Amino acid sequence: MSRYAKKTDRRPYEERSFSVRAVHRERADLHKLAEVLIRLTLQETGESRAAREAARVPDTYRAAPDAPGRH
Repeated sequence: MSRYAKKTDRRPYEERSFSVRAVHRERADLHKLAEVLIRLTLQETGESRAAREAARVPDTYRAAPDAPGRH
C-alpha cells in the first residue's frame, strides 16, 4: 500500500489568515458577518493568549520528582 500524497498546495490552518472584501448588497448577510467576526475574535484571542503565556514567568516551581524508592 502506498503512502498518502498531498495533492494540493494548501497552507496549514495555523498559517491561514482571513480577509474581508466588500460586496454591496441590499440586505447584509448577518450570518456571514457574525461568522467572520467570531473567527477574527478567536484568532486574535489565540494570538494574544500565546504572547501572554510566552512572556509570563511561572509563579510556581516544581522540582523534578526523586527516583522511585527514595525518600
